[in-house]
Amino acid sequence: MKKNSIVFLFLCLLIMGCSKNEISYFPLNKGFKWQYDVALINRDGLSNQKYILNNLGKSKLNGEEVYLRRSLDDSLLYYTVSDEGIFYKGNINSQNINPEFKENYQLVIPGELSVGVKWEESTTTKLLQKTGPPQKTVFKIIARVPLDVKIESLSETVIVPAGRFENCLKISMEGFVFKDAGNYIGLTMISVEQTNWYAPGIGLVKMERLETTERKALDKGTLLVELARFEP
Repeated sequence: MKKNSIVFLFLCLLIMGCSKNEISYFPLNKGFKWQYDVALINRDGLSNQKYILNNLGKSKLNGEEVYLRRSLDDSLLYYTVSDEGIFYKGNINSQNINPEFKENYQLVIPGELSVGVKWEESTTTKLLQKTGPPQKTVFKIIARVPLDVKIESLSETVIVPAGRFENCLKISMEGFVFKDAGNYIGLTMISVEQTNWYAPGIGLVKMERLETTERKALDKGTLLVELARFEP
């Protein structure tokens, strides 16, 4: 159960992170495959997991050209590409046979790749939880948090298990919201910080995410994702 939860967390957060150029920071070429090491730390301690993504290539959805990715849990992720950038459209999984796709697609990589480019997104907290035996969730905080997103750099060097990558695109996200979490938590400020690094021609090579509150009882959760293997 815990392994499946980590896979789901990574799937959700990956979305928040193929252009028409030959070299893309988010390649959607058919046959590309990524394997990631995922480490989740929260009040339950450290959990490690592997995660795999496969590009399936182009398809059609209601007459619209889309690109498909298959995740480790057999979910299908749908993306669209335009001059404005690469957008996440929605997904289908075993619990969502008849999905409702987003009317406003979520921007993953903007068409304008310049330092300082900004946009706005939102995210749902997924790391702020504490469970007890036998892995029954005792308490968790779920909040919708608005994010300010910004391109920080186009020249980052990133070292992960898969190797050293130069000239990486760095995208930062941060935001906060006040929420009454109930029980012994009460009103608290919930903050989210996330940084994604994308290597040209490879895609996502590293992700760091931190969710925090002002309450020690459920103070924070962190997620680290690093590329372990890439197969073009």
